[in-house]
Amino acid sequence: MEMQKVLLASTIFFFAGLAQAQDAVESTPSSSAQAPNDAVGVHLAPGLRGTAAVGGQVIYNSNFYLTEDNPKSSFGFVLTPSVLLLRESKKLKYEVGAGLEATKYTGVDEGPDSYVDGSISGKLDWAALTRHNFHFDYITRFSHDPFGSIRTENGVPVDQGLDKWIQTAATARYRFGAPGALINLETDLGWMGREYQTNRDQTQLLDFDSWRIRETAFFNVSSKTALLAEVMYNNVSYDVEAANFPSRDYQTTHYRVGMHWIATGTTSGDLRIGKLRRNFDNPAKDSLNALDWNATITWAPLIYSTFTFQTGVQSQQSYLANVQLLQNRFGLIDWTHQFSYYLRSRVIYSRVNSQFIGSNRVDNLDTFAVEANYFLKKRLMTIAGASYSRRDSNEVGRDYGDTSVYLGVRYNR
Repeated sequence: MEMQKVLLASTIFFFAGLAQAQDAVESTPSSSAQAPNDAVGVHLAPGLRGTAAVGGQVIYNSNFYLTEDNPKSSFGFVLTPSVLLLRESKKLKYEVGAGLEATKYTGVDEGPDSYVDGSISGKLDWAALTRHNFHFDYITRFSHDPFGSIRTENGVPVDQGLDKWIQTAATARYRFGAPGALINLETDLGWMGREYQTNRDQTQLLDFDSWRIRETAFFNVSSKTALLAEVMYNNVSYDVEAANFPSRDYQTTHYRVGMHWIATGTTSGDLRIGKLRRNFDNPAKDSLNALDWNATITWAPLIYSTFTFQTGVQSQQSYLANVQLLQNRFGLIDWTHQFSYYLRSRVIYSRVNSQFIGSNRVDNLDTFAVEANYFLKKRLMTIAGASYSRRDSNEVGRDYGDTSVYLGVRYNR
């Protein structure tokens, strides 16, 4: 698992295409200050240490604006410094981190060619008593919508400034029950909000808030296997609606049953399946009942080789005035392999099917990516990778293909 964390943290552009079609699967930026593999850090006090990292990459992009015709290529230079403060004790663990991502592109004929993004994050795990465990996490991201996508679909010129936003997400989770008890109960509360900071006359329609509550019961049939049942409620609302367009606000309730198991020598996984019911504030839009699922399976036939399979259904906030939301069905295969202590690789294929609820549009996005990491020293790692994304849509002008190739280095202290 540590290998996967390093690869994920070091990959800036692995899911550049996937992130556009699957906002719900957003991950922390590469500079989010997650604890790097084998990073000892600086000892500050008993149980308290600090770590710092800095990365640099050069990337070639074949379709900077993600257009169907006349693609424009570019080179980018990326700098990603980050810091992390981590404290661990018998019952309490917390971390606070901050990071930046500064990028400059060349070969861009029109529009912005650089940006500086950032994030501030924190996590806390508290084992208050044997039967009472708490988890909290928080992140604020200062970022922007990708170049040449989302609003440019509506005819916004590419030479306009970036749509920059601030997004904050917070989660609180409480789990009741001893590890060996027959029943464990887990309550999860979460909130996320995004507010755009630039081009407000157009982007104010994209501001949204969402919150959720989930209750899950685990029935531990063995020390490594648990059956589960859960109910989850999500509410999404937009601050501003476009004139002459109906409300895009909606509520979704998920009912799922499944199974969770930890490693049995070679496999572990989490399978959940059921149904969802979605209600719309738009009175002209009928409620929706559909199949709901989410599954992750990890298979390690060798201790140095791991396959991960993921599939599920997730919702994405709408960026079009006539679309209520995007319903994404996704699948992913991830193979990580450690050839030696120094050399590690990762191969990923993903597919996202996006239905634009409220219109007839359907997009399919396929992404294939490979990456290799080589440790020159314990704290110094080189990175090389490439990815290809292809979007096919039933709406004219929405297809594109994009290839990225990157090379970089990352130092952890």
